[in-house]
Amino acid sequence: MISASEHKKYLDKILDSTEFTGSKIYTSYLTYLVEATENQKSLKEITIAIEVFGKDANFNPAEDTIVRSHTYNLRKKLEGYYHSEGREDKYRLKIPKGHYEVAFVPANEEEAFSAGRFLKTIRKHYPLFIIALLCVLLAFSWSHNRTIESELQKYHIIDPSDAIWKEYLSSNLPVLIVVGDHFFFNEYSEKYQHLLGIRHARINSPEELEELKAKYPSSNIQQTDEPYFPYHSIWSLPPILSLFYSVNQKPILRKSSSLSPQMLDEYNMIFLGSIKTLYILKHTLTKTHFQFEISPHKIIYTPSDSGSIKYFETSLHSTGPNEDLVLALKLPGPVHNSIFIIASFHSLGAPEIASYLVESSKRQQLEDMFREKFNSVPKYFEILFRVTGIDKTAYSTEILVYDRINEE
Repeated sequence: MISASEHKKYLDKILDSTEFTGSKIYTSYLTYLVEATENQKSLKEITIAIEVFGKDANFNPAEDTIVRSHTYNLRKKLEGYYHSEGREDKYRLKIPKGHYEVAFVPANEEEAFSAGRFLKTIRKHYPLFIIALLCVLLAFSWSHNRTIESELQKYHIIDPSDAIWKEYLSSNLPVLIVVGDHFFFNEYSEKYQHLLGIRHARINSPEELEELKAKYPSSNIQQTDEPYFPYHSIWSLPPILSLFYSVNQKPILRKSSSLSPQMLDEYNMIFLGSIKTLYILKHTLTKTHFQFEISPHKIIYTPSDSGSIKYFETSLHSTGPNEDLVLALKLPGPVHNSIFIIASFHSLGAPEIASYLVESSKRQQLEDMFREKFNSVPKYFEILFRVTGIDKTAYSTEILVYDRINEE
C-alpha cells in the first residue's frame, strides 16, 4: 500500500504528462476517480454521469454511453502514458475493466493484480464458468475433429488397390520417380574464354554425345553435371506425389540422365517429362506398339492385330493454341516390377495427363473403357492422348489409342 501523499505525487505526474496536458475533461475525470476511491465513495455509472459529465437525474445508461466511452479512452491514455513517460514508475494507476474504482499497483505486480481480479471473478461465478468452459471445450473438440476429417478426406485421394496404381501404392519394392532432365554438354569457347553450356535438340543421351564427339574429334565437349528440368517434368510431379502422400508413402526422386540399366531392376518406376528426356527408358518402348520421332514430332503406332501403321503428329510449340501428344505407358519391368511412363513432346501434355490419371472421375472413365474392351483393367497398358490448349493451359483431352500389353 502507498500513502495518500504518494497517490497525489503519481497522479500529478500523470496529469502533467503530454498524454493528459491540454485534455481538461480526462484530467478532471481521472482526478475525480482517484479522490472518490480514496474517500471510499460508491461509484456507479449514473453517479459519474451526473457529477462529472453534467447529466441530470433522467440519465439512461442504456441510451447514453458517455461514461463508458470516456472510461475506455481514459484507460487508453493511461496505457499510452505507461508506454512512454511513465514506464519507469514504480506504481501504476489501474482502472479494472467493469469497475470505476481505481488502484495504484506496483509495476512488477500488475500482472498478478490482473490475475487476482480474474480469479476473484471465477470464484464468484464458478458454476457458470465451469459450464462455459465445458461448452467451449466441446465446441473446440467438435470443430477440430471435423477439420481433421476434412483434411484427411482431402489427402486420402485414392484406394491403394486402385487398378491402375496398385503396383505402386501397395508395392513391396521401393518406388522411384524419374524426373526427365534435358541433356546439356559443355564446350570451351575461345571467343568468350569460358565454358558454354549447350543444348542440342538431336543430342539427348551420352551415346549421341559420343557420336557427336566422333564426328568432331577436335572439339572438347563433355556432358555437364548440372541438370535442367523442363516444365513437363516439374509440373507433372505434384499430382503424382499427392498419390503417394495420401497413402503415406515416400518415393525416391532421380533425374533421368543419371539412370543406369541396373536401376531398371531395383524399383517400381515412374517417369515424368519430355519424350526427349527418356534416355535409357526409350528402349522399354520396344514392349509397346509405339515408336517416336523427335523432328518432326511424330508418334508411330503399329497395332498387333493389323498391318496398318498409324501416324500421329504435332506441330512445334507456340505461345498460341497448341496440340500435344502424350504417351501413358504402364510396362512390365525386367524382374516383375513395373515401369510407368508419362511423356509428351511439349510442356502442355505431360502435366495434364499426370493430373488426369490421378483425378478420380477421369481415372474411373478410363478404367470403365478398359473393362468394356477387355472385361477388366489390364495390369499393363499403352495409351496415346492428344491434349489441346493454349501455351501451358489445357482445355481438352482426347484418347487416340488405348490397348493392353501382355506381361510376357
